Amino acid sequence: MSASSNDRSNDPSTGERVLRETRMSWWALWPRVAFGLLGLAFVAWGLLRQDQGGYAAAAFGGLMALWFIGGALLRRSAMQVRLTDRYLVLQTGLVSRHSSTVMLNRVESLDVDQSLWQRMTGYGTLTIRGTGSEDLRLAGITDPVGFQAEARKAINAASGAPL
Repeated sequence: MSASSNDRSNDPSTGERVLRETRMSWWALWPRVAFGLLGLAFVAWGLLRQDQGGYAAAAFGGLMALWFIGGALLRRSAMQVRLTDRYLVLQTGLVSRHSSTVMLNRVESLDVDQSLWQRMTGYGTLTIRGTGSEDLRLAGITDPVGFQAEARKAINAASGAPL
């Protein structure tokens, strides 16, 4: 999303201040991107052969690259998490949209799960438990620890507790 810092700091539709926004990390999608790059290698190899088998391999590689890299782009675009000064909003989907909203004063816990690889590459899973609502499991988001810290600050600010 290519928004300037002024566009991201305020949501004109609700009058809320957007504190943080995140999407799925590219590192969470690395297998899809790797298979897409393998498809591009098939394209190059097939075109270098310049025979019927090579052209078939290039076509297969092109479809493979389109499927995996396109799928990774769509998956990354289909999830957005926004932390405002009053709400935490998870939006999923491109064609049909699902939004889950949790008021900050209703959040019970924020849990981060990261494997060693995820810690090294800066992504992980953030689970948000709220009173009277479903758990929001945000798998593969960028910097879940930073998002958790920012959410805790916002929760304390919303409840009037000292930071």
